[in-house]
Amino acid sequence: MKVDKERVELRFPKTILEKVDRYQEENSISTRTATILELIRKGLEK
Repeated sequence: MKVDKERVELRFPKTILEKVDRYQEENSISTRTATILELIRKGLEK
């Protein structure tokens, strides 16, 4: 099933990206984009 996607450009403080990168490494996620999507989904579940 194809999911429609839209490109979005975001800018983050370096401190946030360092935490994203740490989360990515700890959870063996292949890309930063996939990591950010996972974190957004987790945040929206709350």
